Amino acid sequence: MACTLSGGNKRKLSVTIALCGNSKLVLLDEPTSGMDLGARRNLWDMLKSYKKDKIIILTTHYMDEADVLGDRIGIMVRGELKCIGSSLFLKNRFGIGYKLTFVKKNRKAHAGLEQFLAENFQGVQKAGEVHEEISFVIPKTQAQNFGDFFEALDQRLDQFEVRSYGVSMSNLEDVFLKIN
Repeated sequence: MACTLSGGNKRKLSVTIALCGNSKLVLLDEPTSGMDLGARRNLWDMLKSYKKDKIIILTTHYMDEADVLGDRIGIMVRGELKCIGSSLFLKNRFGIGYKLTFVKKNRKAHAGLEQFLAENFQGVQKAGEVHEEISFVIPKTQAQNFGDFFEALDQRLDQFEVRSYGVSMSNLEDVFLKIN
């Protein structure tokens, strides 16, 4: 009986029932709530293959789920629709830019690293620091400086006591937090 299933399995059953009728329009409310990451990814794959020639409207608190499944994404804050568009549109319009994250060789931050970033990127801001990791936000208008910057940075990693680094674009979570 369905009442004996776990929360995640009840969600899977509900989604399966919703999709059985081969409807052209399907409404899903928090379809992956209570599921582990593997089950969530499997359901996303199934929904992506199912949505051809259909309309699926879903609500979710998971921004990665909206990013993966949404052709058009609307973000609501306190019951009011604040923006709507494709993932790429929202990231370009409301994104914070690029996040540059460094893993330091020890917890002590090297003062020269922040100065080096400021010399290369106008408007760079420190986003946070936890243990050996330190992150900065680079405005998207400064992306043209990445090529020269990374060449110079690679030559100075030991000087700044940096073990590794990575750069990523804004994600929908950043967009949501900015709009909220």
